[in-house]
Amino acid sequence: MQVWEADSFAKISFSAAEQQLDALGYICDNEHIRQLLFSQLQQFSNVQCYFNVEISQLKQGEREVMLQLDNSELILSQLLVGADGVNSFVRQHMQLPLTHWDYQHTAIVAKIRCTAPHQLTARQVFLPSGPLALLPLPDSNLCSIVWSAETDEAKRLMALDDPAFAQALCGASQAVLGPVELVSERQAFGLTMRYASSWQLGRVVLVADAAHSIHPLAGQGMNLGLMDVAALAQLIAGQQAVGEDIAATTMLRRYERWRKAEAQSMIVAMEAFKRGFTAKLPLVKLLRGLGLVAADRLPLLKQQLMAYALGLKGDLPELVKKTTSTVDVLP
Repeated sequence: MQVWEADSFAKISFSAAEQQLDALGYICDNEHIRQLLFSQLQQFSNVQCYFNVEISQLKQGEREVMLQLDNSELILSQLLVGADGVNSFVRQHMQLPLTHWDYQHTAIVAKIRCTAPHQLTARQVFLPSGPLALLPLPDSNLCSIVWSAETDEAKRLMALDDPAFAQALCGASQAVLGPVELVSERQAFGLTMRYASSWQLGRVVLVADAAHSIHPLAGQGMNLGLMDVAALAQLIAGQQAVGEDIAATTMLRRYERWRKAEAQSMIVAMEAFKRGFTAKLPLVKLLRGLGLVAADRLPLLKQQLMAYALGLKGDLPELVKKTTSTVDVLP
């Protein structure tokens, strides 16, 4: 991984070999993950999937949660896990309060073909308007881009035709992979920090984007969500092992305290990171340049930075402790 600032001496690089790993992370196509998960689910007779239906009513009592679908079917459950994304119906219906602020950034996502091979290296350049990431795909000349820019700049970039956008992209990346061309449509996503101040009510609990969302500049949003699920699964398994209620309030509150602390830490870190790299004061720019160069030359500090990025630091679920790499998921 190579990270640098466009108009400064600031730069840092990371190597899997330095961490004694095969890879620092993996770039995964979201649709492929969905297909593989569905194929796994089909192997379990106790799992039922519903498609092309929505929840019309959600009610809960002391012992169960009731869902009524818009096809009139009723579902009863001991526990309802809201994993339904940033616009979570479950969160809104349960009136769980949400704190949010607009990052005033829009992320542009696309696939590009590069003239030079990417050499299995992720690259991120910090521009005055926001970070641009070039993420390597299996084809040695294909990358996915995540270009997070101030909203007005993102609108300007989205309005360009494909050749003009490719030219702007090549300039922004300082032609690190030579001239590029678009091989997919561009998609734009407004970026907002969201944080539910309460993740649990009765037999209903939130995970992942339903509970929190952060800036994608460090590729940690998906990892946070996966760790939420792993933590909740660990606690549910513990309840089952001793024959206790899988929706016990004490257990769900333990999950909430555990994962809220981790999410809060990541939200604060991402906000500091974003503000640190968007500040344009000369002194701040000099300090961050010196900081990156120093981190690049101090092996112990560098290892600590990578440990956090790889999910090897913090109060981790047991399942996560068995893995060693980050996962960036491309929409």
